[in-house]
Amino acid sequence: MAKKIFFPLFLVPLLLSCGQGGVVLPSATGTRFEILIVMNDNDWKAPSGRAVVALFNQDMPALPQSEPLMDISQIKFSEFSDLFKPSRNILLVEVNPRFEQPKIAFGKNTWSTPQSVVRVQAANDSVMEQIFKTDGQRILNYFLDTERERSIVMGKSYLNKKTMDEVEKMFGIQIDLPTELSKSQKATDFYWLTNDHARIRKDLVIYSYPYTDKRMLTKEFLIASRDSVMKANIPGEFEGSYMGTELKHDDPRFRAINVNDTYCAELTGLWRMFNGGSMGGPFFSHTRVDEVNHRVITVEGFVFAPGSKKRNHIRQLEAVIYTTRLPQERNALKEVSVVAGKKQ
Repeated sequence: MAKKIFFPLFLVPLLLSCGQGGVVLPSATGTRFEILIVMNDNDWKAPSGRAVVALFNQDMPALPQSEPLMDISQIKFSEFSDLFKPSRNILLVEVNPRFEQPKIAFGKNTWSTPQSVVRVQAANDSVMEQIFKTDGQRILNYFLDTERERSIVMGKSYLNKKTMDEVEKMFGIQIDLPTELSKSQKATDFYWLTNDHARIRKDLVIYSYPYTDKRMLTKEFLIASRDSVMKANIPGEFEGSYMGTELKHDDPRFRAINVNDTYCAELTGLWRMFNGGSMGGPFFSHTRVDEVNHRVITVEGFVFAPGSKKRNHIRQLEAVIYTTRLPQERNALKEVSVVAGKKQ
């Protein structure tokens, strides 16, 4: 029987940050959801290295094809030169007997900006492996959350103000809608935006209905409501075809989380066209209660990109959805605050 290792773990912030001592940091390099892992080769090939790979290389849920949560590159510490230090996401994994106390340090903008850095230290391989089994999710979430924060900040430079005003007038909510979603269509309590791209199509819908019961925020009710709304408002290219939720080959994932200190029902899964057509892809939605007007508000993004990778595109729409501000939140100091359990 494998012996479990128990140890106190110190979580500390990294001391280096942007602009200390008047230093202007360079722009971060690399692409979204790409991570550089600095770990010596012997450790990389050991169980602790395999635990690191398993953490970041696991499939992102709710995609029709296999795509990892993050794209991994690995170098050893002797290769960690100034060429690599500007990388946007860096994980430093150090195994050395001198580290009597295991430690995880989280930091931002150490060698470039915007940058996320995590340093993990342990005395031996067994302790390091245990760290990634017990605290790996926290490390992973740190990188995923900071990628979303970057997307939100970047998106503020490309806002579709006209559409944002229309959505606020229609639903009473504020949301940072990108200029990329340039085409829109309205119906009763329903707003549909799209980039209408032939190769990588991104869509976002907002819909609302009266809130009467807590059961309206359950997984079963949300799927039924989604299918009803989509069938009525998003027809397929063939007569009688319509969008619905894929349930035969995929079970949508439901999470109850807090966004801006209010309850949020998060639903992710796959959509497809029924009664004709072969379109389909991933979707991501947040459903929350407008406490001022006593209505349910759902904001959903979905992607259609046959033959192309979809992870970064659905993640981009996810970031847009996280900017939603309900009427009761407009005067809140924090724009986006998320508290949740395990997530991927």
